[in-house]
Amino acid sequence: MKRVLIFIFVLGLVFGTHASAQTSRATIMYDFQWIRQGEVGLVRVNGTDIAEVRAVFQQRVYNFYPDQGEFIGLISADMVEPVDTYTLQVWINYTDGTAERIDKDIEVNYGEFGTYEVTISGSLMNLLEPSVNEAENNKLANLLERFTPERYWTGGFIAPSTQEVIGPFGTNRLYNGTYWYQHSGTDYKVGTGSPVIACASGRVVLSQMMSIRGGYVLIDHGWGVYSGYAHMSERFVVPGQWVRQGDTVGLTGNNGRSSGAHLHWEIAVGGVYVNPEKFQALGLEVNE
Repeated sequence: MKRVLIFIFVLGLVFGTHASAQTSRATIMYDFQWIRQGEVGLVRVNGTDIAEVRAVFQQRVYNFYPDQGEFIGLISADMVEPVDTYTLQVWINYTDGTAERIDKDIEVNYGEFGTYEVTISGSLMNLLEPSVNEAENNKLANLLERFTPERYWTGGFIAPSTQEVIGPFGTNRLYNGTYWYQHSGTDYKVGTGSPVIACASGRVVLSQMMSIRGGYVLIDHGWGVYSGYAHMSERFVVPGQWVRQGDTVGLTGNNGRSSGAHLHWEIAVGGVYVNPEKFQALGLEVNE
């Protein structure tokens, strides 16, 4: 978080000062009234002679991308941040060297997360240690906070499985009556050996065994969007490999911090884990 705050300070120096609504040369548009914890909002910026757009939301920096005459950005409401009204700071740099900042208030509402008790084997109790959890999350954060300027998907996203959901996103889980952790993805009830398909086109950035997620594949879809697939018994892709929506990236399994065979699917946008099902429902069929 410290490096994010430093970058925000530098961003202010580069992009200039805050501009009032009367002097703004750009228009900020979004089709939501508020965002739930763990969900995503699409923001559009329109105006002439715009060279670059970035935004700051919940102390995170989000890149915006040019798309047929406008700039588009995806902002995420972190599931662990409290319900409140947050300022979206949109920093706009123009081709003539001038810059401005436009502020918008964004209301974040309850994610409506439930609670759930999970029992895992005693042999896996070491995987509940906070240090193990933190180490794995930090390793992934170094990848998830990177923004790729290209957009690799060409339409909406699809679910990697058609099976029953048995573990909703955001659930506060009590493991073995000892440790509480919030669920970063959606779990599907799938036996070992079923195909896992890519939810959208992209480039594989990670494929390896991990302590908590077991057999894991992470795909970069561009524009700060990543998808992850965990507990796989086999992985068919390697880092750097390009995949298309629907390609099989591996087979389901039961490894890592798991109490039975299933598929854990997670989506991160701008370094923030978001509800995969809600993200899929957005469609995200931006200008083609």
